[in-house]
Amino acid sequence: MDDFLKPTFLGSIVFLTRTYLTYHLSFKKKFAHIGGTPRTWGIQNIDVFGPNIRIGKNCVFAAGRGDRTTITTFRMNGHEGAIDIGDNVLLMSGIRLSSASKIQVGDDCMLANRCYLTDADWHDIYDRTQPVGRTAPIILEKGVWIGDSAIVCKGVRVGENSIVGAGAVVRRDIPSNVIAVGNPAKVVKKLDPKKVVLMSDLYRRIDEWKRRGR
Repeated sequence: MDDFLKPTFLGSIVFLTRTYLTYHLSFKKKFAHIGGTPRTWGIQNIDVFGPNIRIGKNCVFAAGRGDRTTITTFRMNGHEGAIDIGDNVLLMSGIRLSSASKIQVGDDCMLANRCYLTDADWHDIYDRTQPVGRTAPIILEKGVWIGDSAIVCKGVRVGENSIVGAGAVVRRDIPSNVIAVGNPAKVVKKLDPKKVVLMSDLYRRIDEWKRRGR
């Protein structure tokens, strides 16, 4: 049994050491601001590049092997991107955030595997040698959930607590407290905001549990 457990223990030590060093020597330096140390799985699979990238407290990155998570801002042709990620945000494997103006991810949002948020066309419609093309901010309000492989295009605001279904393409604003699906995304159901439980509620319970000394 000892021979079986030994490689697992050593592997865990190597993994934790590599994660610690990667975080302190490289990862955290790529952000303009970090509200608190994020929880990260697969930190080697997360690419952060560009100016004006900020994250809040209690953020969780779950980056699977073979599906790189990329958070990127660009400064070119008079444009300068910015990505602001709020508190208690869950960012899953393979997501892509690309900004030439601004992407704002509100508190308690959840971004599922391989979803894509882009605030620009990245080329002019006619002169395709010219980046960045048209650009307009994206805003996800508090508690938004973007489903697996969904795409949120430039100039879109998704309202509080709303869910964008898997594979949807969002080209127009989505109101609060609804589920929207399809291409182009359309509202198919209303949500009761009184029943929504967010990540901040979980962290509040954890803090209460710690204060009680349990």
